[in-house]
Amino acid sequence: MGKCLICKTAFRGRSDKKFCSISCKNSYHLQLKKANEFFTDQIDKMLHRNREILLEIMGKEGKQKIVSKFEMEKKGFLFRYITGYYINTQGKQYHYVYDFAWMEFSTQEVMIVRKIDSKK
Repeated sequence: MGKCLICKTAFRGRSDKKFCSISCKNSYHLQLKKANEFFTDQIDKMLHRNREILLEIMGKEGKQKIVSKFEMEKKGFLFRYITGYYINTQGKQYHYVYDFAWMEFSTQEVMIVRKIDSKK
C-alpha cells in the first residue's frame, strides 16, 4: 500500500506508484514546473543585468576595453553568472555573457571584448 505524495491518501497499486490520482500527479508536476521557472527566471535576470552592465561599460561601438573589477562590482556585475567560457590557445579563459566576454587581465582588472558577428 502506498501513500500519495500530494494529499497523503493511502492507495493500492504498483509498488512504484506515487500518486492516488491523475489530479494529484498533475498538481505535483505543476508545482515542480513553477519552482523551476522561478529559479531559471532569477538566473536569467542576473545574466541580463550582467549583459546590460557590460554594454554600459563598452558602449554601442566598443570592441575591447580594460576596466577594474571594482568598477564592475560597483555597478552590480556578478562574476559567477556566465553563459559559457572559452580557453584560447595561450590558456587564457574568457567568460561569456551572451555576446560579450571578459578575461582576467590582472588581479584587479578585466578585459572585456564583444563577439563580432561575421555574418553582418
